[in-house]
Amino acid sequence: MTKKQDPSTTKLELPDIPDEVEVKDYMTYWLPSGVYDILKWLALIGLPAIGVFYSALAGIWNLPGANEVASTLQVVGLAIGTVIGVSEISAATARK
Repeated sequence: MTKKQDPSTTKLELPDIPDEVEVKDYMTYWLPSGVYDILKWLALIGLPAIGVFYSALAGIWNLPGANEVASTLQVVGLAIGTVIGVSEISAATARK
C-alpha cells in the first residue's frame, strides 16, 4: 500500500544547476509550468466536456446554438493546443 502525501506539505523541488553548467543547456519553455498544466487540462478535458455537456442539454431543453457553442469550444481547444505545441517545439529546438 502506498502512502499518500499531504498536498499542503508537498514542495516543488527544482533541479540543482551546478555553477559550471551553462543555463542554455537546460530546456526553456516560454509557458510557465502552472499555465502549461492549466491550458493542457482545458484543451484535453475541460473544453470538450463543456461542449458535450451543452450540446446534450441543448437537445433536451431546446437551448439555442448547440452546434455553434460546441464548434467554438473545439476551435478554442485547438488554439490552446497549438500554443502548447509551439511551447514544446521551442523548448526542444532550444535544447539542440
